[in-house]
Amino acid sequence: MIHGWGANHHIFDPLRPQIPAPWQQHWWTPDLPGHGTAAFSGQFNLEEIADQMAEQISTPIHLVGWSLGGMVALLLAAHHPDKVKSLCLTASLVKLLASSDYPQGLQRVSLDIMANHFTTDYPKYMQQFLQLQMLHAPADAQNNISQLTASICQYGSPTALNAALLALKQTDLRPLISSINCPVLLIYGGRDAITPPRMGEYLHQHLPQSEWVLLPQAAHVPFLSHTAEFAQVLSQFWERHK
Repeated sequence: MIHGWGANHHIFDPLRPQIPAPWQQHWWTPDLPGHGTAAFSGQFNLEEIADQMAEQISTPIHLVGWSLGGMVALLLAAHHPDKVKSLCLTASLVKLLASSDYPQGLQRVSLDIMANHFTTDYPKYMQQFLQLQMLHAPADAQNNISQLTASICQYGSPTALNAALLALKQTDLRPLISSINCPVLLIYGGRDAITPPRMGEYLHQHLPQSEWVLLPQAAHVPFLSHTAEFAQVLSQFWERHK
């Protein structure tokens, strides 16, 4: 499970108990450089990060990438196909910014403002971000946001915020899509303004082995806002591709 920009491995804490026990035994949630407990050398190179993670994989795994973490997962699956049994991309992307040949991207990015906020008061604005993602979640899913925020923020503001954001803006993984040859599950939220569903639809159109799932009321963190539904879809996908 590879987390996204500005978060760390604790973002997946609420999901784990919802996954069937056999899968929980092999749960692996590494931190990206400069996030959580991972050191930051000053360089945030997505290809190097993917290669370093691949070195820690001894047998083929089911790989899940959320948002920026999905880009790392795509690189890992493309460059190390022997390490990946299946791939799940949730609220993820191949390119952030729109261009003449990629209208699916964003015309404007609000993450620069978020980076400033996270640097100023990480706990306050992380909780605010999570609460916004939960606006259309079932009531019981909203109860533990304060506890989750405390777990995520215990390490302080990520030191790689700006470097990771720059990598996110500059990366274009469209040329890699054709080299993905494992089963792919795409899970997106219908209310996601950060990586809108059209970004997932682009991936679905270009990945022959992909399955498309849209959670209409979810935003950018579907595994938090709709945990049970997400866990069921993911677990069934894993079972089909043992």
